[in-house]
Amino acid sequence: MGKSLFLLVISMIMGVMNCSNALMAADSVVPKSPIFADPLTVEIKEEPVEPAVIAVSQPTAVIASQPAAAVIYAQTAPATPAPVYVAPANNIAIAGRTIEIVDVANTTVNAGNHVNRFRGKFLYGHNSAGVFGPIVGLGVGATFSVTTNGVTKNYMVANMVTFEKNSTTGQLQLNGAGSYMNGVAAAYYGGVSYDLSLMTCAGVSYGNGDASHRFVIFAKAIN
Repeated sequence: MGKSLFLLVISMIMGVMNCSNALMAADSVVPKSPIFADPLTVEIKEEPVEPAVIAVSQPTAVIASQPAAAVIYAQTAPATPAPVYVAPANNIAIAGRTIEIVDVANTTVNAGNHVNRFRGKFLYGHNSAGVFGPIVGLGVGATFSVTTNGVTKNYMVANMVTFEKNSTTGQLQLNGAGSYMNGVAAAYYGGVSYDLSLMTCAGVSYGNGDASHRFVIFAKAIN
């Protein structure tokens, strides 16, 4: 038994030696890998590294919410009432217009933009569009009214006469003769007494507010 054990140990030692030689022989046959080459002669090539692209997120714009627009309701302005025409207390409504009447003490007072009244029966005014200019277009039978202190009377044109005015004496004449001014101021002509007389310039204007003729209307009251 002791002999057998000895032989077994020897066999094991011989086997190990043979295996070591086999490994060494194999090592000498297999070529060395380049990985284990001399580090001083190995050229290591480094691939260029692309710079990393880092996406930078843009800051999100913060839009402040605007306050809701105020709703403005248009206010409708009240309509301005049209001016109400108030006729003068004393006036004459004739040929589509109403003209103020001013009482005067004599017939030399300039009428201006109104009508002058002398002794209650004689009215005179300038031959202008706003005063007595339109009365020259009236005819016999035309009507008009005169209001005095709120009391209105209606009249009708009964007669119309154009007088010459004497440039020297200032008298009203017919065919260069006579003197009719006093009769006109009293609403009297041709033997007839009228209720009202109206007079304005006519003919050729002298350029100084005077003219060569006078146009006169004689009227009768109709109520």
